[in-house]
Amino acid sequence: MVGKKHLTSLSKCLGFILLFVNILSLSGCSSQNSKEMITIGISQIIENPVLDLARDGFIDALKEKGYEDGKNIKIDTQYAQGNAALTTTIAQNFVSQNKDLILAISTPSAQSALQSTKEIPILFTAVTDPVSAGLVKNMDSPEGNISGTTDLVPIEKQFELGKAIFPNAQKVGIPYNTSEVNSQVQVELAKEFLNRKGIEVVEIPVTNSSEIEPALSGKIKYIDFLLLPSDNLIASSIPIITKVAIDNKVGIIGVDEPMVKSGALACEGINYYKLGYETGLMAVEIIEGKEIKDIPITGMKETELTINKDIADKLEITLPENLVKNAVIVEGDK
Repeated sequence: MVGKKHLTSLSKCLGFILLFVNILSLSGCSSQNSKEMITIGISQIIENPVLDLARDGFIDALKEKGYEDGKNIKIDTQYAQGNAALTTTIAQNFVSQNKDLILAISTPSAQSALQSTKEIPILFTAVTDPVSAGLVKNMDSPEGNISGTTDLVPIEKQFELGKAIFPNAQKVGIPYNTSEVNSQVQVELAKEFLNRKGIEVVEIPVTNSSEIEPALSGKIKYIDFLLLPSDNLIASSIPIITKVAIDNKVGIIGVDEPMVKSGALACEGINYYKLGYETGLMAVEIIEGKEIKDIPITGMKETELTINKDIADKLEITLPENLVKNAVIVEGDK
């Protein structure tokens, strides 16, 4: 016969065993849940309205397809504050954290991500020329672990818009960041196209925002209108560029709606939210098992005409009626 003292000891022992089993069970569940949580690292070169739209479109596409941050995916967004070297640190951290997917917003972010891993799938967006940037060799059949969306807008559309507003223009100014591959590619394309049209290109190369005002002020008197490339430094410096341009009664043709809302006169540009959304749909395909090498790089086929009426008034110009009729009209210079 087992004594009361022994029963008590046995009961305590069984209690400890059950507690230990429960801890193991919970630990197993926690481990399983953590494995089910898909981790996505977003590396963004800088916060600005254009890149923010692309990021928001990406996240919204995931959410609409059933992948929501904090529920079944975990999104970690890091900004490099315009510092290309910092994009490498961000990418390396994502690799050490073994993220399931990396989204690189901008060319420097994409280049750093690809240099940091050949294993983790990388998607990029807001990259103008993935081939010149060394990301892929073939847009239709990207090799390795990277694909995404390009924001290249044909220079012809921007120039035709500028020429429609300023029909007598003979000199077009292009400010650009010499350290951005995207910008260099666009400037070369613009020069090639505009030279064929008999238009002189006035280059305004800069390396940081403090150089923009003096560089632009020194050449603005020789320019009929400004043609802005898709350039992160230029996009972040629109207020500076706008002030110099308006003071000298020179119009700015931008590449996207945020530029026009911030003070450019007009643009025939792409919708960066939609571009990011398309990239998000690519992410869904990867999450659901598609190989990234089977996802071709795409861009936006449609462009949108946007005009800033207040800027037109400040420049004291009359816009062609057919342009106004087909445009999205915005007001204000902020």
